[in-house]
Amino acid sequence: MSRPISIGNTCTFDPSASPIESLGRSIGAQKIVDSVCGSPIRSYGRHISTNPKNERLPDTPEFQFATYMHQGGKVIGQNTLHMFGTPPSCYCAQENIPISSNVGHVLSTINNNYMNHQYNGSNMFSNQMTQMLQAQAYNDLQMHQAHSQSIRVPVQPSATGIFSNPYREPTTTDDLLTRYRANPAMMKNLKLSDIRGALLKFAKDQVGSRFIQQELASSKDRFEKDSIFDEVVSNADELVDDIFGNYVVQKFFEYGEERHWARLVDAIIDRVPEYAFQMYACRVLQKALEKINEPLQIKILSQIRHVIHRCMKDQNGNHVVQKAIEKVSPQYVQFIVDTLLESSNTIYEMSVDPYGCRVVQRCLEHCSPSQTKPVIGQIHKRFDEIANNQYGNYVVQHVIEHGSEEDRMVIVTRVSNNLFEFATHKYSSNVIEKCLEQGAVYHKSMIVGAACHHQEGSVPIVVQMMKDQYANYVVQKMFDQVTSEQRRELILTVRPHIPVLRQFPHGKHILAKLEKYFQKPAVMSYPYQDMQGSH
Repeated sequence: MSRPISIGNTCTFDPSASPIESLGRSIGAQKIVDSVCGSPIRSYGRHISTNPKNERLPDTPEFQFATYMHQGGKVIGQNTLHMFGTPPSCYCAQENIPISSNVGHVLSTINNNYMNHQYNGSNMFSNQMTQMLQAQAYNDLQMHQAHSQSIRVPVQPSATGIFSNPYREPTTTDDLLTRYRANPAMMKNLKLSDIRGALLKFAKDQVGSRFIQQELASSKDRFEKDSIFDEVVSNADELVDDIFGNYVVQKFFEYGEERHWARLVDAIIDRVPEYAFQMYACRVLQKALEKINEPLQIKILSQIRHVIHRCMKDQNGNHVVQKAIEKVSPQYVQFIVDTLLESSNTIYEMSVDPYGCRVVQRCLEHCSPSQTKPVIGQIHKRFDEIANNQYGNYVVQHVIEHGSEEDRMVIVTRVSNNLFEFATHKYSSNVIEKCLEQGAVYHKSMIVGAACHHQEGSVPIVVQMMKDQYANYVVQKMFDQVTSEQRRELILTVRPHIPVLRQFPHGKHILAKLEKYFQKPAVMSYPYQDMQGSH
């Protein structure tokens, strides 16, 4: 780190010196270079006393200054006016006093030959111009000598090369977190009570936060946990939405006691509507809802109620609502169901939303039948639109999985009547596959019957499906899920079209499935051997 430069109140003014050299001496540039390089500089017959050990290393100040001289006084990233004019960050009353515009214009036009020790100033400047530059340099010197005390000139922070080291605050070597980060193995006996007073600093540090989490998970000593708990509570607002601090609060919910839970909930309750939308704070709320008792859960939900509609569609808030549905008794989340049913379009809007669809799915999984029945009724009303949506199709799949037998029959009937349209759609084809996985034998029979149906002179639907990029997966699922009799019906329908199907890439996959369940001779010849299986 570079040391401060003290510019004295003396000036060695040589009228015969070149204008640039006079300007350089007037603001102590020579002393700045001397301090950084550690070597004396003589007037353009410059001699650098280098350390032989580091003479040829490009990282040494001597090498950089030598390069600076050989390039005609230009260093990459340095401004000539800053090098030879008023220092850019001089701590004095007249801070950042620029050289006059005339002098700046002249200096900016100086070519590299001017830095040569054989320079003859008369070739470039008239006597009048030289006197003007010298007078300007003397004025700058008087301005900086106005204070009786020495001026501290830090090196320019934006500089490069030999001028690239600004002042830096020294690091406290006795800092506990610094020592722990440097060598955790040497401080393996460190306890939670040892960091009392430094909890916030530890909790907001990656290594320190991990230490606290491990201690809270493994410690059986109540005193150790209590030793830092007061600091956690007092700094809860800052820790809850911190990238590392939020894990400390979560661990107190996970491994703490009811007395800890109550105080933490009281510390954050007023800002719950705000925390629900924050990336890290929403995780704290999820952990709280997962671990705390029912009265505290209800206390948190009373705050979420005010922003419930917005929470459902928020990328962070929807997770809090999902956790509430999962962990809180159904009667206390009725306000969530009521929000979904507040208008005829709300269910549809939520079902096709990337975040809202998750809330609807959790309701179908965990709410009581009396709560889910009106929700499913709204889904049936706009079934086609929801089933064909990239997010909505997952909602329909949840109805098939968690709905009643009556709900499944409604969906299977709807799908069977428009099998080809649903099967050839990218998203609704997933709905048909779910019907085959979750449906009863008679549900599967309805789908297989629709697939094998064809009018006189037309190609069966199943054959058309085998040629499609999405529907062919539905056919493959049929062969996996249906009974042996249903599978035989499919084979009989497909058999006359096998030569044509071999010409289609998707049809080849289906034929591979056929070979899996029947041997080739059985496929190519009829009648088939009876296959044992149950309905």
